Amino acid sequence: MIIYKCRFTGDEMLSDAFKPVPVVDEEGNEVEGLIQIQSQKVSKDSGASVDIGCGNEFGGGDDDIDGNVETVNNVVDETLGFDLHEIPMGKKDVKEYLQGFCKNLRQKLKDDPNVPGPEVKAFTQSAPNLCKWILSQYDDMQFYTSSSMDPDGSMAFAYYGDGVDPKFVFIKAGLLEEKC
Repeated sequence: MIIYKCRFTGDEMLSDAFKPVPVVDEEGNEVEGLIQIQSQKVSKDSGASVDIGCGNEFGGGDDDIDGNVETVNNVVDETLGFDLHEIPMGKKDVKEYLQGFCKNLRQKLKDDPNVPGPEVKAFTQSAPNLCKWILSQYDDMQFYTSSSMDPDGSMAFAYYGDGVDPKFVFIKAGLLEEKC
């Protein structure tokens, strides 16, 4: 399993168990530098449904949920997910955050001996487009910070799209991959 941690704080942000995929814009083009995961509501008691790859063959798929069971978002919850905290942000705040974060991230990537020069260049080239995409989605987004709530750390950007549960978007270069 791979855990993705904030490059600045070391806080866990997501894992490969959520199957991160590239973000695509309205025209279907990949937005370089961004990844997203789909969240879902799960029972706080059981943690999550276990998918063994057989569809609903053995039952238990989308059965009616007992109204007495507490359900939580599997990305945000502090015990089942990554303890992300929603924070209110105006569009100007998001723009200022992205400018500062991208500047600090570029420097952090340059200073890291494990990050090759072409990766730094790729981030530098993709940063304007990924910021533009995030800002273009502002009206439909919620903003989450990691468990340490460090204002300079990585954030998760959630939007609903077509589904009932939000998709969480992350700036990939702001995350460190750690094998567990």
